[in-house]
Amino acid sequence: MDVEPLYRTFSIFETEDERKFRNEVRKFVHSEILPEADIIEHEKLFPRHLFKKLGEKGYLRTLFPKSVGGTELGVTYGCILGEEISWATQALTAALDCSIFGSIPIMRYGSEELKQKYLPKVLSGDYIAAIAMTEPGAGSDIIGSMRTRAVESDDGEYFIINGEKRFITNGSQADFLVLWAITDEQESPHSRISAFVIEPGFEGFEVVCDFNLMGVWGLKNSYLRFRNMKVPKENLIGKRGMGAEILLDELDSERTLASAGACGIARRALEIAAKHANKRIQFGTPIRRFEAINFKIADMTIKLEAARNLVYQSAKTIDAGLNASKISGIAKIFATDVAYEITNEALQICGGLGYIKGEWNETQKKYLLPDGSNAYIVERLVRGSRLSKITAGTNEILRYLVQREVFREMNLRAPKESQNWGD
Repeated sequence: MDVEPLYRTFSIFETEDERKFRNEVRKFVHSEILPEADIIEHEKLFPRHLFKKLGEKGYLRTLFPKSVGGTELGVTYGCILGEEISWATQALTAALDCSIFGSIPIMRYGSEELKQKYLPKVLSGDYIAAIAMTEPGAGSDIIGSMRTRAVESDDGEYFIINGEKRFITNGSQADFLVLWAITDEQESPHSRISAFVIEPGFEGFEVVCDFNLMGVWGLKNSYLRFRNMKVPKENLIGKRGMGAEILLDELDSERTLASAGACGIARRALEIAAKHANKRIQFGTPIRRFEAINFKIADMTIKLEAARNLVYQSAKTIDAGLNASKISGIAKIFATDVAYEITNEALQICGGLGYIKGEWNETQKKYLLPDGSNAYIVERLVRGSRLSKITAGTNEILRYLVQREVFREMNLRAPKESQNWGD
């Protein structure tokens, strides 16, 4: 029997096959992932074991070509998967997205040897990947501010890498990482960096620490350091100097999937808030009857529906092979902004019950509130949704990219001096 959603996610734009896939994933999430969500939160447990379960179901294959064992279902199916998993636990979605996007550079640019060595194990859930990109001084300006360097060894067999990376999701857990480093100092910023596959077993690879995050407990976000780390020359992805091209190639998909995850968080918050408003009695009536509350529910719903439509518009644009730079930026900005707004409004509606974690019950392996509700989850959603406005490109830098696309599409070039009034 299909799992009945608490909030209706039907869309006229969703195909019958996509609806069937969503129902299948939803049943899997309710049976295999939801029972572990509180455990992941309580123990700050990295959900590696769930990767294997996802791999056994074939869910890790959606974005990959059949030549490496994928199903080629596309970004739309990836968004369905991400939205449904985030509904239960953001820690798994964030780790999963980073693993997939740590694999895509190999899929698109790697040698056949690299593909066969790493990708089948990612798709089966045996390997977890990471992207080693952000540095202490290189965040939004990752290409221009990068300091990690790779120099060829005297015998030409290795690259020797020195530097450090911070805020690397899956960094301490990954079986391999895709790392960007400067290889040609004298080239222009977009031609001086290269991408490599590295492994934690390489000599000179050091996990300095995992950061203590504000939210998304269970996710591992790491500080990595490389001291004379020897990387085999065959681990270069693509050609030397292609690092910027490889980096920019997958960002539209990354932002779209991050947006889908934000929608899953927002949907869970809306459901909890609506259920609480329906059962909570004040002044002799359920608080859902008060305009101050039911208008919040209305506004939360409007924002969620608009965000979901933008997300799947972006996904289908990518799947159609069209330029999605603008729509993926719009979707990521809007979905993550409203996810934060919706979770905060849900907390306000749930009041004190939404602000506490509940008491841990060792027998049931979950948090409990005195009224038996799920309102304790809301504070977790608030903390988690805040992260989504930073990852996959901060919403500030994405607003810059969106406006740039508008002027580019309209073929408007900034004049060097004032022009006549009017249009």
